[in-house]
Amino acid sequence: MSRTVPKYSLIADQLLREIQAGNIPVGSLLPTESELMRAYGVSRHTVRNAVQNLKSRGIAASRQGQGSRVITDRPASGFVERIQSISELVAFAQETRRELVSQEFVDADDVLARKFECAPGRRLLKVKMIRHGVEPGSKPIAFLTFFMDALFETAIEAFSTQARSAAEIISEQFGYDIGSVTQTVSADALSAEAAAALGEEAGGPALVIERDYATSPDSAPHMTVSSVCAARNVKVVSRFTSPTQKS
Repeated sequence: MSRTVPKYSLIADQLLREIQAGNIPVGSLLPTESELMRAYGVSRHTVRNAVQNLKSRGIAASRQGQGSRVITDRPASGFVERIQSISELVAFAQETRRELVSQEFVDADDVLARKFECAPGRRLLKVKMIRHGVEPGSKPIAFLTFFMDALFETAIEAFSTQARSAAEIISEQFGYDIGSVTQTVSADALSAEAAAALGEEAGGPALVIERDYATSPDSAPHMTVSSVCAARNVKVVSRFTSPTQKS
């Protein structure tokens, strides 16, 4: 079955062609959200996803209050993750799709019990998925392992069929809002399972991005996800600004 290319992706591709043609020079600002909405007859939501797509490809970067600026006319090799806020994290999921590998119920061991701030033995749902780009035939980006409350089982089908973040789906179906996300990035070696899913060799260098989702900074996580990527295919970019300066 053919897969419809999202409109935001088409807009992002058109903007990239404009950049490469020199109509939007490197170093200049992208058109404003209002200008893009008017030019393409789409919603602000679609425009923001298009701009986020360019950021994830390393083409543009933004600073609060200054719009999005073109930083290169050549997409980065591999996958570049540029997420600076929860809203951008939600938008990021719309640029990718997930393929279900397996799901099972597990009892929390000591490590998971500490993570979820619960007693060992609590029933959790473990879900494994592969993240791909939206383009048909695109190379796998990451091997995902989710742990979440066992009562969230009915949301798993939507994880595979909807181009939205898992946290957003959980929020809509069960009322667990995304109030806090804790991210940890670490180096590791690709396990045999992850390597097979990603089409890589086992034991190669990996980048592991772990995110814990909670309703507030003081709440225990209701979902965690570990994204394992081949290190040569992904880069995580963050920006930190001084609170005393406008950015």
